[in-house]
Amino acid sequence: MNFGSRLLGAAQGRRLAVGRAAKCLAAPAYRWLHPRKERFECPICKYRGPFKDKGPRRHAKCPACGALERARLQFVVLERVLADFGPGTKRALHIAPEAAFGHWLRARFGRYVTADLHRADVDHRVDVQDLPFADASFDFVFASHVLEYPCDDRRAIAEIRRVLDGGGIAVLPVPLLGERTVDRARRHPVSRLMHEPGLDYFDRMRSNFRRVDIFRSDDVAPRCQPFVCRPDGRERMPVQHAPGVFVDMVPVCHV
Repeated sequence: MNFGSRLLGAAQGRRLAVGRAAKCLAAPAYRWLHPRKERFECPICKYRGPFKDKGPRRHAKCPACGALERARLQFVVLERVLADFGPGTKRALHIAPEAAFGHWLRARFGRYVTADLHRADVDHRVDVQDLPFADASFDFVFASHVLEYPCDDRRAIAEIRRVLDGGGIAVLPVPLLGERTVDRARRHPVSRLMHEPGLDYFDRMRSNFRRVDIFRSDDVAPRCQPFVCRPDGRERMPVQHAPGVFVDMVPVCHV
Protein backbone atom coordinates (compact mmCIF):
# COMPACT_ATOMS: atom_id res chain seq x y z
CA MET A 1 0.00 0.00 0.00
CA ASN A 2 1.49 3.41 -0.99
CA PHE A 3 1.94 6.44 1.27
CA GLY A 4 -1.20 8.19 0.00
CA SER A 5 -3.28 5.07 0.63
CA ARG A 6 -1.89 4.80 4.16
CA LEU A 7 -2.83 8.43 4.87
CA LEU A 8 -6.33 7.84 3.49
CA GLY A 9 -6.67 4.67 5.53
CA ALA A 10 -5.53 6.48 8.69
CA ALA A 11 -8.04 9.28 8.10
CA GLN A 12 -10.84 6.77 7.56
CA GLY A 13 -9.75 4.96 10.71
CA ARG A 14 -10.00 8.19 12.70
CA ARG A 15 -13.48 8.88 11.32
CA LEU A 16 -14.56 5.36 12.25
CA ALA A 17 -13.18 5.80 15.77
CA VAL A 18 -15.08 9.08 16.18
CA GLY A 19 -18.22 7.42 14.85
CA ARG A 20 -17.86 4.50 17.26
CA ALA A 21 -17.40 6.88 20.18
CA ALA A 22 -20.54 8.81 19.20
CA LYS A 23 -22.55 5.59 18.94
CA CYS A 24 -21.33 4.44 22.35
CA LEU A 25 -22.52 7.72 23.87
CA ALA A 26 -25.88 7.48 22.08
CA ALA A 27 -26.55 3.86 23.08
CA PRO A 28 -27.39 4.56 26.78
CA ALA A 29 -29.78 7.29 25.66
CA TYR A 30 -31.49 4.91 23.24
CA ARG A 31 -31.82 2.30 26.00
CA TRP A 32 -33.31 4.91 28.37
CA LEU A 33 -35.76 6.18 25.75
CA HIS A 34 -37.06 2.66 24.95
CA PRO A 35 -37.65 1.00 28.34
CA ARG A 36 -40.32 -1.39 27.01
CA LYS A 37 -38.53 -2.53 23.86
CA GLU A 38 -37.21 -6.12 23.83
CA ARG A 39 -33.64 -6.51 25.13
CA PHE A 40 -30.73 -8.22 23.35
CA GLU A 41 -26.95 -8.50 23.63
CA CYS A 42 -24.49 -7.57 20.88
CA PRO A 43 -21.68 -10.18 20.76
CA ILE A 44 -19.35 -7.70 19.06
CA CYS A 45 -19.40 -4.70 21.43
CA LYS A 46 -21.18 -6.34 24.43
CA TYR A 47 -23.95 -3.72 24.51
CA ARG A 48 -27.09 -4.93 26.30
CA GLY A 49 -30.47 -3.39 25.66
CA PRO A 50 -32.95 -2.73 22.86
CA PHE A 51 -31.78 -2.80 19.23
CA LYS A 52 -32.85 -0.27 16.62
CA ASP A 53 -35.24 -1.07 13.80
CA LYS A 54 -33.96 -0.53 10.24
CA GLY A 55 -36.79 0.20 7.87
CA PRO A 56 -39.24 -2.71 8.13
CA ARG A 57 -36.65 -4.93 9.88
CA ARG A 58 -37.26 -5.10 13.62
CA HIS A 59 -34.38 -5.32 16.17
CA ALA A 60 -31.85 -5.07 13.34
CA LYS A 61 -29.14 -2.65 14.48
CA CYS A 62 -27.01 -2.45 17.61
CA PRO A 63 -27.22 1.21 18.76
CA ALA A 64 -23.68 1.06 20.22
CA CYS A 65 -21.55 -0.33 17.36
CA GLY A 66 -24.02 -0.32 14.45
CA ALA A 67 -23.72 -4.06 13.75
CA LEU A 68 -26.62 -5.58 11.83
CA GLU A 69 -28.09 -9.09 12.03
CA ARG A 70 -25.68 -10.72 9.59
CA ALA A 71 -22.62 -9.18 11.32
CA ARG A 72 -23.69 -10.51 14.71
CA LEU A 73 -24.26 -13.99 13.28
CA GLN A 74 -20.92 -13.95 11.46
CA PHE A 75 -19.05 -12.74 14.55
CA VAL A 76 -20.37 -15.61 16.68
CA VAL A 77 -19.45 -18.09 13.92
CA LEU A 78 -15.94 -16.63 13.62
CA GLU A 79 -15.45 -16.92 17.39
CA ARG A 80 -16.39 -20.61 17.22
CA VAL A 81 -14.28 -21.34 14.16
CA LEU A 82 -11.17 -19.61 15.50
CA ALA A 83 -11.40 -20.98 19.04
CA ASP A 84 -9.28 -24.05 18.20
CA PHE A 85 -7.62 -22.72 15.05
CA GLY A 86 -4.58 -21.11 16.67
CA PRO A 87 -4.83 -17.86 14.66
CA GLY A 88 -1.84 -16.26 16.41
CA THR A 89 0.57 -18.21 14.19
CA LYS A 90 -1.51 -18.08 10.99
CA ARG A 91 -2.03 -15.84 7.95
CA ALA A 92 -5.41 -14.24 7.20
CA LEU A 93 -6.80 -12.59 4.07
CA HIS A 94 -9.84 -10.35 4.59
CA ILE A 95 -11.57 -9.43 1.31
CA ALA A 96 -13.84 -6.35 1.36
CA PRO A 97 -13.00 -5.85 5.05
CA GLU A 98 -15.71 -4.62 7.41
CA ALA A 99 -14.85 -2.25 10.25
CA ALA A 100 -16.81 -4.45 12.67
CA PHE A 101 -14.32 -7.31 12.14
CA GLY A 102 -11.09 -5.73 10.98
CA HIS A 103 -9.56 -4.69 14.29
CA TRP A 104 -10.74 -7.90 15.96
CA LEU A 105 -9.19 -10.15 13.31
CA ARG A 106 -5.97 -8.12 13.08
CA ALA A 107 -5.41 -8.57 16.81
CA ARG A 108 -5.76 -12.36 16.55
CA PHE A 109 -3.79 -13.38 13.48
CA GLY A 110 -0.03 -13.47 13.13
CA ARG A 111 -0.39 -11.87 9.69
CA TYR A 112 -3.51 -10.00 8.58
CA VAL A 113 -3.91 -8.78 4.98
CA THR A 114 -6.81 -6.78 3.53
CA ALA A 115 -7.91 -6.63 -0.11
CA ASP A 116 -10.63 -5.06 -2.23
CA LEU A 117 -11.24 -4.25 -5.88
CA HIS A 118 -12.04 -0.54 -5.49
CA ARG A 119 -11.14 0.71 -2.00
CA ALA A 120 -7.94 2.61 -1.24
CA ASP A 121 -7.80 1.78 2.49
CA VAL A 122 -6.65 -1.82 1.95
CA ASP A 123 -3.28 -3.54 1.57
CA HIS A 124 -3.99 -4.82 -1.97
CA ARG A 125 -6.32 -3.74 -4.79
CA VAL A 126 -7.38 -7.10 -6.25
CA ASP A 127 -9.95 -8.85 -8.38
CA VAL A 128 -11.19 -11.88 -6.46
CA GLN A 129 -11.35 -13.75 -9.79
CA ASP A 130 -7.58 -13.36 -10.20
CA LEU A 131 -5.89 -13.05 -6.81
CA PRO A 132 -2.24 -11.89 -7.01
CA PHE A 133 -1.04 -14.27 -4.31
CA ALA A 134 0.95 -17.47 -4.55
CA ASP A 135 -0.62 -20.85 -3.91
CA ALA A 136 -1.08 -21.66 -0.21
CA SER A 137 -0.32 -18.07 0.88
CA PHE A 138 -2.95 -17.98 3.63
CA ASP A 139 -4.50 -20.15 6.31
CA PHE A 140 -7.78 -18.22 6.58
CA VAL A 141 -9.92 -16.20 4.16
CA PHE A 142 -12.98 -14.16 5.14
CA ALA A 143 -15.09 -12.66 2.34
CA SER A 144 -18.59 -11.61 3.36
CA HIS A 145 -21.17 -10.82 0.65
CA VAL A 146 -18.49 -10.76 -2.07
CA LEU A 147 -19.17 -13.73 -4.33
CA GLU A 148 -22.46 -12.40 -5.67
CA TYR A 149 -20.60 -9.59 -7.54
CA PRO A 150 -17.89 -11.09 -9.82
CA CYS A 151 -18.99 -12.27 -13.25
CA ASP A 152 -17.28 -15.64 -12.78
CA ASP A 153 -18.03 -16.51 -9.16
CA ARG A 154 -16.93 -20.13 -9.62
CA ARG A 155 -13.49 -18.90 -10.64
CA ALA A 156 -13.45 -16.61 -7.58
CA ILE A 157 -14.22 -19.56 -5.28
CA ALA A 158 -11.46 -21.58 -6.96
CA GLU A 159 -9.02 -18.68 -6.47
CA ILE A 160 -9.86 -18.49 -2.76
CA ARG A 161 -9.25 -22.22 -2.49
CA ARG A 162 -5.96 -21.89 -4.38
CA VAL A 163 -4.44 -19.34 -2.00
CA LEU A 164 -5.35 -21.42 1.07
CA ASP A 165 -2.78 -23.73 2.62
CA GLY A 166 -3.54 -27.27 3.79
CA GLY A 167 -5.88 -27.24 6.77
CA GLY A 168 -7.05 -23.74 5.80
CA ILE A 169 -10.53 -22.33 6.26
CA ALA A 170 -12.62 -19.89 4.22
CA VAL A 171 -15.73 -18.20 5.63
CA LEU A 172 -17.78 -17.05 2.64
CA PRO A 173 -21.29 -15.76 3.49
CA VAL A 174 -23.56 -14.66 0.65
CA PRO A 175 -27.07 -13.15 0.72
CA LEU A 176 -29.70 -15.86 0.37
CA LEU A 177 -32.38 -14.59 -1.98
CA GLY A 178 -34.40 -17.67 -2.88
CA GLU A 179 -34.56 -21.43 -3.11
CA ARG A 180 -32.47 -21.60 -6.29
CA THR A 181 -29.53 -19.48 -7.43
CA VAL A 182 -30.23 -17.07 -10.31
CA ASP A 183 -27.19 -16.15 -12.43
CA ARG A 184 -26.58 -13.19 -14.74
CA ALA A 185 -28.90 -13.95 -17.63
CA ARG A 186 -31.93 -14.62 -15.42
CA ARG A 187 -31.39 -12.30 -12.43
CA HIS A 188 -33.76 -9.48 -11.44
CA PRO A 189 -33.49 -6.69 -14.07
CA VAL A 190 -32.64 -3.95 -11.52
CA SER A 191 -30.25 -6.05 -9.46
CA ARG A 192 -26.61 -4.93 -9.10
CA LEU A 193 -25.66 -8.54 -8.40
CA MET A 194 -24.18 -10.88 -10.99
CA HIS A 195 -25.65 -13.79 -9.02
CA GLU A 196 -28.63 -14.00 -6.68
CA PRO A 197 -27.63 -16.90 -4.39
CA GLY A 198 -30.13 -19.51 -3.28
CA LEU A 199 -29.91 -22.45 -0.92
CA ASP A 200 -28.15 -24.46 -3.65
CA TYR A 201 -25.29 -21.93 -3.85
CA PHE A 202 -23.27 -23.79 -1.24
CA ASP A 203 -22.81 -26.61 -3.76
CA ARG A 204 -20.43 -24.31 -5.66
CA MET A 205 -18.27 -24.18 -2.56
CA ARG A 206 -18.48 -27.94 -2.04
CA SER A 207 -17.01 -28.40 -5.53
CA ASN A 208 -13.78 -26.78 -4.33
CA PHE A 209 -13.54 -27.67 -0.66
CA ARG A 210 -13.28 -30.93 1.25
CA ARG A 211 -16.06 -29.97 3.64
CA VAL A 212 -18.53 -27.10 4.01
CA ASP A 213 -20.19 -26.58 7.39
CA ILE A 214 -23.31 -24.41 7.43
CA PHE A 215 -24.05 -22.32 10.53
CA ARG A 216 -27.57 -20.88 10.79
CA SER A 217 -29.18 -18.07 12.74
CA ASP A 218 -30.97 -20.62 14.87
CA ASP A 219 -27.60 -22.15 15.86
CA VAL A 220 -26.84 -18.91 17.73
CA ALA A 221 -28.18 -17.72 21.09
CA PRO A 222 -31.39 -15.72 20.46
CA ARG A 223 -30.14 -12.98 22.77
CA CYS A 224 -27.75 -11.94 19.96
CA GLN A 225 -30.74 -11.39 17.62
CA PRO A 226 -29.18 -12.97 14.49
CA PHE A 227 -32.51 -13.23 12.63
CA VAL A 228 -33.98 -10.96 9.96
CA CYS A 229 -37.33 -9.94 11.46
CA ARG A 230 -39.52 -8.56 8.72
CA PRO A 231 -43.22 -9.16 9.35
CA ASP A 232 -44.33 -7.55 6.08
CA GLY A 233 -43.24 -10.77 4.33
CA ARG A 234 -41.37 -9.00 1.51
CA GLU A 235 -37.91 -10.28 2.47
CA ARG A 236 -36.66 -12.80 -0.10
CA MET A 237 -34.65 -14.95 2.31
CA PRO A 238 -35.87 -18.51 1.72
CA VAL A 239 -35.88 -20.03 5.23
CA GLN A 240 -38.30 -18.97 7.97
CA HIS A 241 -37.72 -19.55 11.68
CA ALA A 242 -41.18 -18.22 12.57
CA PRO A 243 -43.75 -16.00 10.84
CA GLY A 244 -41.89 -12.89 9.72
CA VAL A 245 -38.58 -14.18 11.12
CA PHE A 246 -35.97 -15.34 8.59
CA VAL A 247 -32.84 -17.47 8.95
CA ASP A 248 -29.46 -16.41 7.56
CA MET A 249 -26.58 -18.87 7.00
CA VAL A 250 -22.78 -18.76 7.13
CA PRO A 251 -20.73 -21.37 5.19
CA VAL A 252 -17.38 -22.40 6.68
CA CYS A 253 -15.28 -24.12 3.99
CA HIS A 254 -12.46 -26.51 4.94
CA VAL A 255 -9.53 -27.32 2.64
